[in-house]
Amino acid sequence: MNESSYQEALDYLYSLTQSGIKLGLKNTARLLQHFGDPQLKTRTIHIGGTNGKGSTAAITESILRASGYKVGLYTSPHLLDFRERIQINRRMIEKQQTVDLITRIKSAVERIKIPITFFEFGTVLAFLYFNEQNTDINIIEVGLGGRLDATNLCQAEISIITSISRDHTQYLGEDLEQIAFEKACIIKESGTVFAHIPEYRVFKVVSDLSRKCSADLFCLGVDFQVDLEAGNEGKNIFSFKWGSLVLNNLTLPLTGSYQRDNAGLALSACLKLKERGLNIKEKHLRKGLETVSWEGRLETVSSHPTVVLDCAHNEESVRNMTIE
Repeated sequence: MNESSYQEALDYLYSLTQSGIKLGLKNTARLLQHFGDPQLKTRTIHIGGTNGKGSTAAITESILRASGYKVGLYTSPHLLDFRERIQINRRMIEKQQTVDLITRIKSAVERIKIPITFFEFGTVLAFLYFNEQNTDINIIEVGLGGRLDATNLCQAEISIITSISRDHTQYLGEDLEQIAFEKACIIKESGTVFAHIPEYRVFKVVSDLSRKCSADLFCLGVDFQVDLEAGNEGKNIFSFKWGSLVLNNLTLPLTGSYQRDNAGLALSACLKLKERGLNIKEKHLRKGLETVSWEGRLETVSSHPTVVLDCAHNEESVRNMTIE
């Protein structure tokens, strides 16, 4: 691997950040079409919302990987290395593969003559990589919003919507209902939706859109529940209930009570996939929860003195973190 080639490829990629953030699907759609629409060739779980998207994606991935599947994971932003965004079975894309794909996509961009942003380019890279590596299922995290986010070109059979609050108001608006609408527009026709939307005005937006799309909506706290098990305060040991199914003594290494909510969304999505024929057993659910890792989320990196890292970036996430 030629390190200079890798750095040159990254330099080109990061030069696209000068284009800023431009919400819209037209340019990404043209570029994906050039490559044969790889985003449509693998079953997909699409995760939107304001907070908890990455954690929910990581938990879902861990369960599916524990079940023996080859799982593509696309998240953003990264902490240290761009390649963190694009992983298969929690292994980052190799540097040489990154160079090769950037070169191919750059050539296509120049041939088609379309402007492309950093995030749009990365999204195409992820979809193309997952398709060429023959993943069994992909977990795709929304970048910003949902309706006009480049990731929304996937045809997800399951959409997960985590908690919704005010964020990126310069792009999504100040009104919470409008923000909820933008984020809920990842719901697909006749799809399945799992959501954590306790606030009624947000619930109404998501519910109305689900009905319009003829999508089945399942809500945390209504259709399925997570509860901290007695005597385990300070630890994420909890129970999960959905209909007649009860799973007790589930262990989650991620810190924070809100991570149980994220785990509930991940569990319900995986159980729906089990209904549809995937070989997901209770032991896989438990192992996936017990072994999940997700850096930078209430992560203690030092005990003396105590140093905790968290990527909270809006009012709700900071409030949740300080409560813990």
